[in-house]
Amino acid sequence: MNRIIGSVFTIFLIFILTSCGTDNSGITTVNEPEQHEDKSVTTKIEVEEDGNATFTIKNETDEKVTLTYPSGQDLEYQLLDNEKNTVFTYSANKVFILMISEKVLKPSEEIVIPLDLKTELAEVSAGSYTLVAWATAEELSEQKQEIAYEWAGHEGENVVPSDTTETLVVFKGDENAENVVPYEATFEFSKDLFHQIFEEIMVLDVELIDYRIENDNKKLVLNMKGLDNVQGSAGENIFIGTIVHSYFENFPDLEEIYFEEEGKTPVELAHTVVSEPFTRDQNYTNKK
Repeated sequence: MNRIIGSVFTIFLIFILTSCGTDNSGITTVNEPEQHEDKSVTTKIEVEEDGNATFTIKNETDEKVTLTYPSGQDLEYQLLDNEKNTVFTYSANKVFILMISEKVLKPSEEIVIPLDLKTELAEVSAGSYTLVAWATAEELSEQKQEIAYEWAGHEGENVVPSDTTETLVVFKGDENAENVVPYEATFEFSKDLFHQIFEEIMVLDVELIDYRIENDNKKLVLNMKGLDNVQGSAGENIFIGTIVHSYFENFPDLEEIYFEEEGKTPVELAHTVVSEPFTRDQNYTNKK
């Protein structure tokens, strides 16, 4: 019996020793698994001789990679001065479609995005800066690239400021709360016009949470809260009329406007259930 136990112990000891290695100091160490460098999706930024730049996204893996974008903006970049203060942000004066989209990259495939810096930086003074850029895809948003950038500026040229204002026609209820009437208001084109228009025309305590533009700019979805503050049939008509006519007036590509209440439909007002889109060919609250 003791011989059997001794044999089993010897075999077990040999098995353990064969799984280990011995270094030059005589200390036995367990062999570590071989490490392999992980491939991934890489990004890089390069400045061209003409002062513009390119941002490249490349799939370094052996499989397809899906990138998810929360809006129509595929790239963001900023210009920082020597004290790391932000002097320019690409998206600051732009409006992008709020629609989730995906891009599939095949193995070794790359996307090259041009940065039209000579146009975008028209108002920035000449000098030495740091250019920081990153993809807006959810998988790459933390993968920022930066590079030193010498900006020659546009000294002596006639540059049109990007924060210009313009007068637009929007609508409000008349004194009798029976019809909607047009009036002029001034808006800053460097900011989000959809939110500006809503804030201008909204006299009730109703908030525009967000909005989406879909179907090639033909469909506008307004997501609101506080709709229980819309009271009475006349109040509902003015509420609907000011919104619908103001957006159709200023966005000629729109064909349909949808209402949502905190992301849900249909929208229930005091006397009306809004379940269908508003269309351009209809007149909501006699427009004068």
